[in-house]
Amino acid sequence: MISFRANGKLLLTSEYVILNGAKAIAVPTKLGQTLDYLKGDENLQWTALNSDGEKWMTGEVEKSKNLLNLKRLITEAMKIAGLSKFPKGKVITKLEFSKDWGLGSSSTLTSLIAQWFSIDPMELHFQTSQGSGYDVACAQASQPIFYQKLDKGYFKEYIELKWPKESIYFLYLGKKKRSHEAIKSYLPNPKNNIKVFTDLTDKLYEARTTESLIRLTNIHENLMGIHLGEKSLPNEIFYDKNIGAKSLGAWGGDFGMFIIRNQKQVDYLKKKNPNTFFSWDEIVL
Repeated sequence: MISFRANGKLLLTSEYVILNGAKAIAVPTKLGQTLDYLKGDENLQWTALNSDGEKWMTGEVEKSKNLLNLKRLITEAMKIAGLSKFPKGKVITKLEFSKDWGLGSSSTLTSLIAQWFSIDPMELHFQTSQGSGYDVACAQASQPIFYQKLDKGYFKEYIELKWPKESIYFLYLGKKKRSHEAIKSYLPNPKNNIKVFTDLTDKLYEARTTESLIRLTNIHENLMGIHLGEKSLPNEIFYDKNIGAKSLGAWGGDFGMFIIRNQKQVDYLKKKNPNTFFSWDEIVL
């Protein structure tokens, strides 16, 4: 048996506009997905397990209608690898996070299959997805990255974030958003504000104090709300303007990032959301 692992991801800046070429900051997460492959003589059988060990996708890859996207991904990987015979045996994948959290069940799978076939995961991504690719770039990253989708290819750079991480928290907002649906609905939008969010990403990268991080985070959230024509993440937890609040990923669901200085407020959120509230060190690799 051979085994592989890929990291999940969080996109901290330039959500949506990253598709148009805006520069972004993204981080790999400690939670990810694993893949175990046991070679055999039978047609490829696939079992996908959620973080609680329950099966959420099973079947024979070449025949099961519910595995068409998986079959397409493997077929494309075979083309890139120069292989003609579909693999045989058994595969078991297991998520280390709830598949509803939006931490990258699809991007980690792309990375895992690329590792399995010894090919470039970014090439596999761009052959099979309209997404920017930052999530696949995070899957094998060991630290935060700058990421930018280019007209041809992409730019990735490992960075060190010198933020006051002891004040940064992440909360699952309780509404899973499907990334591919969000991408399809956004792609027709005009390519506005690329420079605005690229510059804001650079300013956020340079932030060193809690005050500056709160200010820039809230500016980003408000500008993105205007850009999308949608209501930004309401700062209604404590009605406190001294808290930074920012949507991550597809708006309206998945995770939010919060910069909080008041320990009583942090303790309150921990108690209210014991399984879905994380400090920076608990979730970021």
